[in-house]
Amino acid sequence: MGCVFQSTEDKCIFKIDWILSSGEHAKDEYVLYYYSNLSVPIGRFQNRVQLLGDILSNDGSLLLQDVQEADQGTYTCEIRLKGESQVFKKAVVLHVLPEEPKELMVRVGEMIRMGCVFQSTEVKHVTKVEWIFSGRRAKEEIVFRYYHKLKMSVGYSQSWGHFQNRVNLVGDIFRNDGSIMLQGVRESDGGNYTCSIHLGNLVFKKTIVLHVSPEEPREW
Repeated sequence: MGCVFQSTEDKCIFKIDWILSSGEHAKDEYVLYYYSNLSVPIGRFQNRVQLLGDILSNDGSLLLQDVQEADQGTYTCEIRLKGESQVFKKAVVLHVLPEEPKELMVRVGEMIRMGCVFQSTEVKHVTKVEWIFSGRRAKEEIVFRYYHKLKMSVGYSQSWGHFQNRVNLVGDIFRNDGSIMLQGVRESDGGNYTCSIHLGNLVFKKTIVLHVSPEEPREW
């Protein structure tokens, strides 16, 4: 969540407050404050928020990770400069989508979409998406990989092993969506699928359990 104090004066940030207002009847909730070169996350935001901006450039931008439904609301950033009574304020409204199911059912021969979205306030491009399969007996196997070459503004994707030519990327990479579609499901496809989405040095992981049932008997 961006918060930059554009000023022509050569003064440093003295204090930063991030405050969440989640509704008309809810009390305001402190998220994080910065004071005397110390950044302090508050309450349930501990270990989930950090300042990302360059303090020396009057940038108090915030990164919120492991987003929860209760995090939805209006985030207000307040920046104070040394020797100034003026307070710079900026409000950011955060909408949180419900989490997709972590267990899916599918029949042999059908296709199934497995969702994986990195809901982050950090403005960075996806550099890599990887899906790994772990079955009951088999070793871990690469299902799908996507790489993004930032300098060339182009992405490369590839499916592997017995998933080759059966897996496609269906998510919108520019919205941090690494969802895939698995076609022609087989009984051996049942197991755990772990998705990893990389935004530079940030990594989001999600595991989906896929249950495969036999195809329905055909009527003669």
